[in-house]
Amino acid sequence: MRISAKTAAVVLPAFFLLGIGSTMISGYWSTESSKEPVRFETGEFAGQYNPADIRGSYSFGDIETAFSIPVETTAKAFGFSEAEDPASVQAKLFEEVYGIVDGREIGTDSLRLFVALYLGLPYTPEEDTGLPQPAFNILKKEASLSEEMIEELTPMIVSLEELKDVAEADAAEISHEEAEETDMTVKGKTTFADLYSWGLTEEQVRDALGGIDPGTRSMAVRDYCLEIGMEFSLAKAALQEMIDAGQ
Repeated sequence: MRISAKTAAVVLPAFFLLGIGSTMISGYWSTESSKEPVRFETGEFAGQYNPADIRGSYSFGDIETAFSIPVETTAKAFGFSEAEDPASVQAKLFEEVYGIVDGREIGTDSLRLFVALYLGLPYTPEEDTGLPQPAFNILKKEASLSEEMIEELTPMIVSLEELKDVAEADAAEISHEEAEETDMTVKGKTTFADLYSWGLTEEQVRDALGGIDPGTRSMAVRDYCLEIGMEFSLAKAALQEMIDAGQ
């Protein structure tokens, strides 16, 4: 899902004030839920929780419980400080609110990367993972980032304050991406038609979606995952594995 400047200006404030509040009332989110990620089994960090196991259903409250990073810190890092109940904000919401900005995806993997860097734990992010500017600022202040690490992270930084510029760049960006899209890498804009053109069958795609029938050929896989309530990163990994196996 891509949001434009005008949409962001109206939707985001309304979302914070009404969206989260209404889902809290309906009981969709629970502040009492608890998640326990897997731990590193060997090496220097053996016994500590592994950020790579953070899933889209993890809330900021779950992150505080498992990794001892304050809710206020993660909420500020990802632009949710104004949410009615920041502790209940789940990582999978990033894809719906932000999606792809400046070619970088703000999603669950962004949270995994932030937690790993904040605690000095090993983690290799996905190729198109983005890191919000507020998150980077917090890491520079509170984490032990080397100059080399700062240099590596710089291309990944996404300014949440510049969402207004997305609308103006949309048409040119989409045109450029379509022209450049020659590799078979599953990304946020990949459609079901792309998957079929890369050699996957409808049955394989259905398996990657956990047995759920695929969407229409023109629909983006990420948008469809949001629609059916499935974490895109899980489907993405399964689809990419199938594609790579067939090459």
